[in-house]
Amino acid sequence: MTNYVIIGVVAVVVLFVIVYVKITIDEKKGSNSAEKQKVKDIVKGTVPNSETYTIAYGTREEYSFGGGGRTVTSTTKYWYYGAAFKEGELYLVPLSFDGGDIGGGQPIHYGRGDLGMAEFKNGLLTMYDRDRKEVMNLFVVASNTKEDKYHPVNIQQKEEAEAFAQFAEAFARDINAANGITDIKAAKKETGKK
Repeated sequence: MTNYVIIGVVAVVVLFVIVYVKITIDEKKGSNSAEKQKVKDIVKGTVPNSETYTIAYGTREEYSFGGGGRTVTSTTKYWYYGAAFKEGELYLVPLSFDGGDIGGGQPIHYGRGDLGMAEFKNGLLTMYDRDRKEVMNLFVVASNTKEDKYHPVNIQQKEEAEAFAQFAEAFARDINAANGITDIKAAKKETGKK
């Protein structure tokens, strides 16, 4: 083995250890972080009867592709929410981040009567209006760590993420049943033909 190979292997191992340590530290910080408490406080201050809801941190991502000719560009937009959920009801409180401070907007309510269709798979809840046009998608994941300006918080929420997955499955099932949708794939295809 040459010295360059040994140096390369050592560099990779050191880099792995540094990244692993940073992730572990961020996860520990997020367990009972001030950010997690701030999100809960914002939701409690804006959602009616918030004490009856499970509260979690959620994100929305929207991807778009553009360009012309041989050039293709992609853009990802991010939104952040305090999510309050219980059987049949979901409130989303838009969150903003300004210089390390977390602010909140007015809550948006989604219930059976507001939606025409919903789908939950791979941790993503996607909601559609009565015309079956997508209005919102939402991730609530167990581990959120500060990685860059697009991932601004350290929040660990394993129990909340598990509760959201159970809620979202039932929520989608109830909305679809209320709107006579038995096959989400067929409903999406039919929407595309209109």
